[in-house]
This record gives sequence, C-alpha cells and structure tokens, in this order.
Amino acid sequence: MGIISIGHLKYRYPGMNKLALDDINVEIEQGEIIGVIGRSGSGKSTLAQALIGLVPNFYRGAYGGRVRVGEKVVGECPVEQMCEDVGMIFQNPFTQLSGAKDNVYGEVAYGLQNLGIPRDEIHRRVEKVLKKLGIWEYREKNPFLLSGGQMQRVAIASMLVMNPKVMIFDVEIAPPIYVRIAREHNIKTAQGRYPITAEEFLQSVKQKVNLSLDEKRESYQAEEVFRIQGMDFSYVEDSPIFSDFSLSLDARSTAIVGENGAGKTTLVKLLKGLLSPQKGDILYGRENIKEKTVASLAKEVGYVFQNPDDQIFQSNVLQEVMFGPKNLGMKNAEEMANEALEMVGLSHQAQANPYDLSLQERKMIAIASVIAMDPKVMILDEPTIAQDSVGKDRIANIIKVLRAKGKCVIAILHDMDFVLENFERVMVLFHGKILAEGEAEEVFCQDEILQQAKLEKPYRIALKEKIEEIYGGSKTKRKDNENS
Repeated sequence: MGIISIGHLKYRYPGMNKLALDDINVEIEQGEIIGVIGRSGSGKSTLAQALIGLVPNFYRGAYGGRVRVGEKVVGECPVEQMCEDVGMIFQNPFTQLSGAKDNVYGEVAYGLQNLGIPRDEIHRRVEKVLKKLGIWEYREKNPFLLSGGQMQRVAIASMLVMNPKVMIFDVEIAPPIYVRIAREHNIKTAQGRYPITAEEFLQSVKQKVNLSLDEKRESYQAEEVFRIQGMDFSYVEDSPIFSDFSLSLDARSTAIVGENGAGKTTLVKLLKGLLSPQKGDILYGRENIKEKTVASLAKEVGYVFQNPDDQIFQSNVLQEVMFGPKNLGMKNAEEMANEALEMVGLSHQAQANPYDLSLQERKMIAIASVIAMDPKVMILDEPTIAQDSVGKDRIANIIKVLRAKGKCVIAILHDMDFVLENFERVMVLFHGKILAEGEAEEVFCQDEILQQAKLEKPYRIALKEKIEEIYGGSKTKRKDNENS
C-alpha cells in the first residue's frame, strides 16, 4: 500500500464554475520523489493543499473522491492531525510563519511544542535543522525581519523538525534552461528528446556549439540616475548593514545579486526613500532623497515589493491598478491601468478579486500597479517569484519595453540565467559591500567573486565553458597527434 492514495479526486472552489481538480487518480510509494508539472493555474497548488487537508477543510467548495496519506483520510481527519504526517512549504513564506513567536528558534519549535514533544528533544531537533539550513546564527532574530530567502528557510525548517512522512514543496520552477538551450541548437539525446540535465546536455553535444547570447542589446543613453555617497545604515545599533557605502547607478537596466541577507532589499528601499540612512547622502538626479517624502517620489521611483500581498488591498484588480495613478492625479488613470494589465497579461482578470488569483498573478498585479503610475525608475524585488516560463518571458518583455521607453529598471534576482539574458549591468552585493559590477558575462566569469558571494554561475555560461574545455582540449590533442 502506497504512502499516498488519491482516487477520483474532484474539487471546485466556492463561486467558481470550473473544476480546479478533475478526477485525479494517483498512487505514490514511500521514498518516491515526485514532480508535478503544469502551467500556472493548472491546479498544482490545489492538489498540494488537498494532500494536507486544506482542501476541503479550509477552502470548502465542492469536493469529491478520496485522499489518503498513510492511515489518515483527508476530510475525515482535522488539518492539525494531517500536519503530523504531511509538511507543506507554501509558495509565499510570508503566509506560512505563525507570528506566535518573536524569534526564529521559537517559530521553528512552535509546532513541536503544540505536539507536546519533550523540551530536550525539541532543542535537539531545532538546533540540528537550523544548522543544516544555515540559519542557526539567526535563531534570536525576528523571522519577519529576515530577507525573503532566509524567511523561506525558516518555513522549511519549521516543517523539517516535525519529521513528516511526506514533504510537499509548492513552488513554481521554470523548465531547466538546458531544455531551452537544446531547442535553440536542436540538440537531442539518443532517445530523441531534449536533455534536462547538464550531464545529458554534454553527452548529447556532438560538436562545439556557440552558447553566447546572439541577441545584441540596444544601447541606450546611460546618464546617472542615483548616487550614494558615504552612506551608513543599520536596523540595530552596532550591527551595520552598510558602512561608508558609495555607489553610482545609471539608466542601464541593473540586476542586484547576492546571497540572502546581503543587503539587496535594504539598498533598494533606501533608493525608494522607504528607509533613511544614518549618515551620508542618496542623490536622485540632483535632489537629495533625504529631503523628499515617499509620496513626492512616487511619480519618479516605483517599487514592486517582493511579497505582492504587502501592496495589494483593493477587492478588484482594475481598481487596484488604478489606485496609484488616481492618487497621482492622472486624468487617464483607467487607460493607464488597462494598458498595464495588458502588458502583464491580466486584462481578462480586470474585474476579479486579486485574492482569488494565484501568487504568480498577484505578483503581476503588483507590477502592473506600478507600471500604470509611469515612473521614471522601476524597482523590482524578486519579480520572477512564482513565475513559470511563460511568466518569466513576459517579465523579460516588460523590462525590454520599459528600457525602450527610457525607463531605468533595477531588479533584485536569484535567477542568474534570467539576469544574464535580460540585464545590461550586474552588481554583486555581499555583506553590504560591492564585490563586482559590470556587464553580465564579464561578472559571471569571475569564479572567485561568485564563490565568495555564494552565487551559482549561470548554466549557459557554465555549459559554454565546459564545451570549450572539451572541444578546445580535443582540438589541441589532435594537433599534438598530427605533429607527432
């Protein structure tokens, strides 16, 4: 008998006509690793929620069929009991943390305390998991003050300590870039399909191929937009995030990269005026941001938060996107909102409630709400969160369109291949310092810098180097053989 059994599962959300799940039948054995694939909105998250009992116990709606995990049957067993056997990591870590405790250690221990686990065993499990995930040093910090990536690890830790029989990760992952590169060059495996791993790709390459990006980026005027001079900033006294920090940002599209906690989000919040430095100046053009209000900067500098739920508050998508332009006194607010929704691919959802939509769609709403305000600078904090390949392609196009209009685009990203393909300039941030900056290919070829910043080299560049190593070496060997 499998660990998970799903029989004729059907589900429809309240107020919806279409089934989110339609006659699902699956058997999963203990120890199996299963990937569930499909476009955004295809029902993947709903299926995950059905395995833990949130569907139908929390979301209600029309439910039919049978779901069993271990000995427990969903619908007959309360969610709190299902959580003893099933751990689920939500797409958005902000919605996962309980908020019942004011530090990371307490948050991770909270579930075990509710199960009545002995104190010594709780400490052993929590310490082991926090160290394994590299967040032991943050154990006394408030989880809601951590970066999004660190918060995600806290959410994962809170599930791992429970020792569940089943772990579910609800996260959108675009198809491996190997598949896309293989399509570009018509490289297939012996079985006639596109390779999905680096090993398969290299085994399938029969000759040297050029993996450089063919598309040349248009060159735009690169006048200075921001200048930071001798800035100090800290959230807590004697724990500086930035110390005597200086930076110049021009109009080129710029990706800010670095490990979780490097100071990326803090930096862009300072540029937006949401935070004020304790020392130094931040100039936008010739104006000092310290002397301007956030409201006065709204028309000039737009900021899309990492968590879209932090900036969505209307019950109608169109009204949400119109809110900013209307507050700026723009007479064509509705026209600007409709254009922005068209750009992000959500015109058909204009009358929907944002909270009835997926995280991927809510992220697009947040982007549209800032585009509609027509700012000169667009700051995007993790724009590819929860995006599938279609969503990523759309965001890439948005960046291209904004740059063609002369806008300055600044983004925080963890997807290095997306950065390589879509940004004119890359800046590597590490513990509040700039380790490297310049054109993407130039920066991503600096192995020591990437290692220090704990960044992965873009797969495209790593493959390119490997192919050059293999075929360059072969050519040299052939020459040597000919000479001998």
